[in-house]
Amino acid sequence: MKQLAICTILVLLAACAKQESFSPEDNAGVQMAHRVSIFESKDSQKQWLLTAEAVDFSGLTTATLKNPLLLLKQDGKDSARVSGDTGTFDYPNKLITIEGNAKIHSLTEKTLISTECFFYDIDKDRVWSDKKTTITRGSAKAVARGGIETDSKLTRIELKKQTTRVPKSASELKR
Repeated sequence: MKQLAICTILVLLAACAKQESFSPEDNAGVQMAHRVSIFESKDSQKQWLLTAEAVDFSGLTTATLKNPLLLLKQDGKDSARVSGDTGTFDYPNKLITIEGNAKIHSLTEKTLISTECFFYDIDKDRVWSDKKTTITRGSAKAVARGGIETDSKLTRIELKKQTTRVPKSASELKR
């Protein structure tokens, strides 16, 4: 019988009464934590790992993240890093949003994907954007004006409303 995925929050510094500048609310009792890691494990292997410089836990159903980094895993190894300036973790919907200079660095495919905002649905293992997204691999560049959709492995990426810049030679693709 397969183990159910367990989501664990490791908080290095629990609640702090000090107001941080990125907090979405202007309350005196904001619950802040610094250097936070949140992850999900299945069969004793991490499926993904979300870290943030600081997290505001004042929302009942969401946490606001400062400088989030989402590490996606494949067969126990790091496959991609998703980063941005801010983000949210919606607990009930198991949805992670990373925005502001959002980038995906595919470690297995040597690809950079950038846009304003990425979403990661944990249960469906789905990563997507809904705005103009640029995919760069070597000197080849594709622009998906309607965003992209892929799984956490990023081996197959669906481009919406695509334009492509073809490399000058086939050797540029081999890098």
